[in-house]
Amino acid sequence: MNRLTMMKIIIAVIACLPLRVLGYKPFLLEEDCGIENSFSARIMNGQDAKLGENPWMAYLTTPSGFNCSGTLINHWFVLTAAQCIPDDLEITVHLGEYNVDTKLDCKHQRCQGDAQEYEVDMAFKHKFYEASTHANDIGMLRLDKRVKYLAHIRPICIFVDERLREHVDQLNWFTTTGWGQTTENKRSSVLQKMDISRQPKELCSEIFGKPLTSDQICGGNGNKTLCTGDLGGPQIRKMLYKKHNRYVQVGIASWVSNQCLNATVLTDVLGHGHWIERVVRQFGPVQDMQRPLLLRQNDKFPEFLYPL
Repeated sequence: MNRLTMMKIIIAVIACLPLRVLGYKPFLLEEDCGIENSFSARIMNGQDAKLGENPWMAYLTTPSGFNCSGTLINHWFVLTAAQCIPDDLEITVHLGEYNVDTKLDCKHQRCQGDAQEYEVDMAFKHKFYEASTHANDIGMLRLDKRVKYLAHIRPICIFVDERLREHVDQLNWFTTTGWGQTTENKRSSVLQKMDISRQPKELCSEIFGKPLTSDQICGGNGNKTLCTGDLGGPQIRKMLYKKHNRYVQVGIASWVSNQCLNATVLTDVLGHGHWIERVVRQFGPVQDMQRPLLLRQNDKFPEFLYPL
């Protein structure tokens, strides 16, 4: 094992790390989150996302090529699936990507900034991740340098308060994004997006031959679902919070069928919100930690937009 590999560490984190919090917790991991900038008017049968529309998307590569997707959740961490983290940690995180085949991304005579590359100095897999069932398929990557937020590089919102469980469980559809397969054996070079519906867990259990846990979601639209290359990517919804429209991540693509049809198993992000928060607080720089805020009586819960 060389010196560089020894300096990179994968930690299996159990949800019992001490979390010192004074006062009440905020709803979100990062308050400055979920705001996008659109520069222009296969996930299977998906469509091109707009330029600048998903500034939290992370394109993950290994020496052998494209690996998975992920999301930026604050200045230091990227959220992805545990299965996307290689044992040797030879993984590069690309932020601000749109078309991975072009250096400068432009549409309708408007361009966004260059993509930026980050190495990973520490990675975290949930201690109870099970490869056979994809239970607790969640992981985090700590970047080797602090991310500066730009118009095309910004974090997604993450719920860390279980009081929002009822609101999340009422959501019947999600928007999913990624660079996954669009046609047979061909991945998309342009970021794709589409809406998928929440499906009964029994459907995914029948397709994959394993019962789903309480922290897994079944989603899909028959011939419209996620595919190879979409793993680790987000399922999001727009909400109104503190007078701003924001996007929050509710799922992580975890298990797709071989034919990329019918349904996909998603990791429930809210079900792991405390785990995410503990990793950030335990292993992130103190100066970037969001201080817990006292909730005022007039503070409102986030409201999801459009039909649930």
